[in-house]
Amino acid sequence: MGRLLLDTSRVSYEVSVNPVPKLDQNGQQKFDRETKHPMWTVHLYALSENSGEVINVTVVSPTLPPVTVRQPVVPVDLEALPWVNDRDGKVRSGVAFRASALKALDTAVA
Repeated sequence: MGRLLLDTSRVSYEVSVNPVPKLDQNGQQKFDRETKHPMWTVHLYALSENSGEVINVTVVSPTLPPVTVRQPVVPVDLEALPWVNDRDGKVRSGVAFRASALKALDTAVA
């Protein structure tokens, strides 16, 4: 399936929970299959003109993304990854979000 890149130009993002390692079911940090870089989970407020929600974004980066709570950011290459899980006769589905980086916005006033 092709990538579903999202247009971030009409949405503002703010870090709502500091980045943490993305863990597997054994408590070990996950690594990207292609780049071999570690994966991090960051919760972001996604605010548009008419709505807002918190999204969990996986960031693939060699180091912990240098962002903190309440910091405005722009997710780089933000993509939506639809998923379906059929376990024990129960079907669950959702959308995961992934970015290649988080670009911190300069909030200094001149």
